Amino acid sequence: MLNVEQMKWWGWGGENIEFNMDDKPELWPHIKDVVGIEDEVKFTPPFKFENIELPSQTLNDKFINHVKSFIDPERFKSDKRERVIHSYGKSFRDLWRIRNGIVNASPDYVIYPLSEQEISTIIKAALDYDVVLIPFGAGSNIAGCLEANNGSGRMIVSLDMKLMDKVISVDKQSNTARIQAGALGPLMEKQLNSYGFTLGHFPDSFEYSTIGGWIATRSAGMQSDKYGKIEDMVLSLRMVTPNGTIVTRTVPKSSNGIDVNHICIGSEGTLGVITEAVMRVHKLPQYRVPYGYLFPDFESGVNAVYECVEKYCAPVVTRLNDPDKTALSFAYRSKSSPVKSLLGKVVKSYLKNIKKFDFDKACLLLTVFEGDKENFSDMKRKVNKIYKKQGAFNLGTEPGKAFERGKYDFPYLRDYVMDRNIMADVSETSTVWSNLLPLYYSTIASIDKAMKQTVKKGFLGCHISHTYHTGASLYFTFGCQQIPGYELEQYLLIKKSAEDAFIKGGATLSHHHAVGFEHMPWIKDDISETGIKAVRGLKYSLDPKNIMNPDKIIPPIEKSFNWGLQKEDIEKLKALLAAGRRI
Repeated sequence: MLNVEQMKWWGWGGENIEFNMDDKPELWPHIKDVVGIEDEVKFTPPFKFENIELPSQTLNDKFINHVKSFIDPERFKSDKRERVIHSYGKSFRDLWRIRNGIVNASPDYVIYPLSEQEISTIIKAALDYDVVLIPFGAGSNIAGCLEANNGSGRMIVSLDMKLMDKVISVDKQSNTARIQAGALGPLMEKQLNSYGFTLGHFPDSFEYSTIGGWIATRSAGMQSDKYGKIEDMVLSLRMVTPNGTIVTRTVPKSSNGIDVNHICIGSEGTLGVITEAVMRVHKLPQYRVPYGYLFPDFESGVNAVYECVEKYCAPVVTRLNDPDKTALSFAYRSKSSPVKSLLGKVVKSYLKNIKKFDFDKACLLLTVFEGDKENFSDMKRKVNKIYKKQGAFNLGTEPGKAFERGKYDFPYLRDYVMDRNIMADVSETSTVWSNLLPLYYSTIASIDKAMKQTVKKGFLGCHISHTYHTGASLYFTFGCQQIPGYELEQYLLIKKSAEDAFIKGGATLSHHHAVGFEHMPWIKDDISETGIKAVRGLKYSLDPKNIMNPDKIIPPIEKSFNWGLQKEDIEKLKALLAAGRRI
């Protein structure tokens, strides 16, 4: 009996898990205020599952019969729930459509492979019988990497990797671990921890994403300041392609021509299926303590973060919120005891009256120190000195502990506000230090302008989530009430303003969310026309029949690309807003 946990089809996480707003008495009033809700909003539940109509299946009997000859029928699924779950990822566009019963394309079958040999045989059969394959980890992608709208009349199969979930071996002397690609974050960490190690990779999607998905999308975790992004962790890998299996050697570094590992990393399932990887791992730290600091403004916080990087004393986590994201973070806190509430009022009075903090400009920085006893204390001392020089006030461990407790909860909050007709999403990028603040201000202005075209009030905040020697990532969060009947067009208009600002401002279109379908319009500007040709050359060489997750990363040559917001949509939306439909 196949027993695989999947996320709920209409939102984030397991079907019995939802956001607990009762524990956060200040949060919903804050959200209502920032998005301009004066009265209670209407609750809009997701579309009833039984009323969802899926496209008719395209079945290739020769492929089906061949695969059924070596795959247990229990691992070969075509029921409605399996098809719905594997139709989309978890972007706002994906969730809005599925919550409204819109499924224009869906995989015809879902297969759960158990081994690389099975995957190799499936890919060969797909090549022989012209069947499309889409690798699927846990379905958490938010860039349209999983959308099954590209079969061109062919049968589409989702390859769900979750049964290949083992840490195969750990080399304690070399600090490496060989891990199957379908291992979910928590299960992988549990296995590594039993050896005394950690991968150190904790993205927001950690609970519902796989190591293969992280590698395929060039993921970043919350502790990238110390451990790097996922591409910094891969020593070697195996990827089955329609033209054979790529196998690289487990060595720390090499000079063997073009880096084949990096051809596979970030390939988003378009070249083949990553089956396993040997990863750099780290011994579990002796000490790990989170802290919170309040800076007078965003600029002083950026200066402090930059100096820590320059002096090689960046903590394992550095998360600097701008003023609006800071206000949201404070509203997010759980119920306080009377003693904590009193202490909070005393601290606030001190900051306002003695330290002269302007709370409309103040910025919260959440950080984590870890290491052995000697370097832990030394790191904390150096960082505190730098932060103090920039005017920061040490809030102690409670803000950091609160963030650690709820760091994976934000996707559930998106479901909560979507139930109440509020659009909420993110766009993230990276740039060099000299361009960080100019890009921050220009992007804030661009998103704010687009949002104000559709609503009177909305939420717009940003935080720095990953820092490097040469620059950092900026992570923007935005939300507003939706225009009835034009929800998706409104969202796309705002989303476009963010990506346009990134490219115009000299940044990348995405730091860690991948390209997929949703970021495809900007890829040529990011990597150049010749870069597009290089990627197309790789695609044609390894997948000449275009069976692996087609029409992702690079625009297709043979047909026009429709992102979902055309010129006529923009004009129609502007006309609607001009007629007084703005909320």
